[in-house]
Amino acid sequence: MKIKTFLLLIFGFSGLLISLFTAIMTYIIIDEPIGFKMTSKISLIVLLSLPMIGLFAYFIGLYLSKKFIHIASRLDDIHENRFSKESYNDKISDITQIHNAINHLSARLEESISSLQKNNQNLSTVIKSLSHDIKTPLTIIDGYLEEFEDGLISKEETSGIIAILKKETDYLNELSSDVIAYIQSQELVEAKEKIFVEEFIHTEVCPLLRVKDTVELQCNISDEQTILFNPLALKKILVNLLHNATKYTKKGTITLISTPYGIIIEDTGIGISRDFKEQIFEPFLALDKSRNREKNGFGLGLSIARNLAQVNGYELFLDTSYEDGCRFVLQKNI
Repeated sequence: MKIKTFLLLIFGFSGLLISLFTAIMTYIIIDEPIGFKMTSKISLIVLLSLPMIGLFAYFIGLYLSKKFIHIASRLDDIHENRFSKESYNDKISDITQIHNAINHLSARLEESISSLQKNNQNLSTVIKSLSHDIKTPLTIIDGYLEEFEDGLISKEETSGIIAILKKETDYLNELSSDVIAYIQSQELVEAKEKIFVEEFIHTEVCPLLRVKDTVELQCNISDEQTILFNPLALKKILVNLLHNATKYTKKGTITLISTPYGIIIEDTGIGISRDFKEQIFEPFLALDKSRNREKNGFGLGLSIARNLAQVNGYELFLDTSYEDGCRFVLQKNI
């Protein structure tokens, strides 16, 4: 049933009851008996009021119908992946609230769909890169196994070839572990805890770092600063960022800094090439390549760190204005 029809019926029925009640109460108040004559007058009054009530209900229904048609149109746009946002201020506050809610829903859906599309694209890239990267070690392993099977390897060569096979196996194990960690980093995090950042860094993160004698690790974190985060995710993020910092900082400082919305990790290392600053969070982009080093690793570390930050309600980004090394910012979404 359309809103105009619904309002017409409601107003008509309500008007009928009100008119009838008013007429009866009028004759009771003036203390006149309600006979056939009075009943006729009451009926006439009710009949005369019904067209007015119906007309009133029609225009009210027409007015509200346009409002709801517009709402339905906006919802249809969302259904068709057209995420419009418009400023709407109606005299009826409830209508305004509905449009504001639609704006919020539209923004959230657009963000979620965009994120899913990007994650699917990244996952596709990961799978393609994985299939490419495992070919070489598998070929090497398969070749040596065939030589073993055919008796082409002497006893003197055995230990050296076994060492090569172990190296290639370790490579495959590390690669598969990184890919699994990347996929898991996109899953929603439920177990968040209130973490005292300074204590967490000293007890959970620093013991895993190896800092050169020529580098000073500074922790300018307030002992009162807390963060609501999954502990394991935060540990992985900080260890990854600080490991990269120690790896590429020959001398100077690596500093952790408190901010009102998160943590900054900066170093005085060799920095990142300008050509790679916008790409370093992409899967399988080797960070060493961007720093003009021989490739080492699979380029998933920063992608994993960014995903873990996002599922915890934070953003991880590179401060491109910093030129004395690298500065990464872990900041709560505001």
